[in-house]
Amino acid sequence: MKVLFIFCSAIFLSTSIAAQNMYSSGGGGSVLYLKPMSAASPSNSKRGSYVGPHLLGDSITYALNNFEKAYVYYKTSSGAYPVEEMVVLKRNIYKKVHDFETFISKSYALNLVSKQDAAKRLLSVTNISLKLLSYDTRQLEKEVKKLDVPTDFENYLNELKFK
Repeated sequence: MKVLFIFCSAIFLSTSIAAQNMYSSGGGGSVLYLKPMSAASPSNSKRGSYVGPHLLGDSITYALNNFEKAYVYYKTSSGAYPVEEMVVLKRNIYKKVHDFETFISKSYALNLVSKQDAAKRLLSVTNISLKLLSYDTRQLEKEVKKLDVPTDFENYLNELKFK
């Protein structure tokens, strides 16, 4: 029994290590290489959406709508009183993108950044976050959760290397 437990533990440990992202130390520090993975949400479910025009223009409205459709879906629970439950994929990334959107919108409203620059930066963040749906991001989500400043999150995403 003890041998079986050790054998099963060794198999679990080796597969969990192999499933994680790999780090490579370069000249400037660590680089996170992301591994592609399959889709995680059901294709026939009701999707999320961004409603209303955005302060930064129609291209941002379109990008945020695509972001919501990709990251949010609703599933109906079973039982006597079924309700729709909102399911968010990669919750830490989702929350940080929304934090960055709030930050960049406020920065534009206070005239700290131009409309073109704000839109360009927000489009970049949403495009990278859409790419992240196709990758195993467990380690990235742990690191992103620690970032408090929205510009740190933006810089972190811009430094990612995709395979």
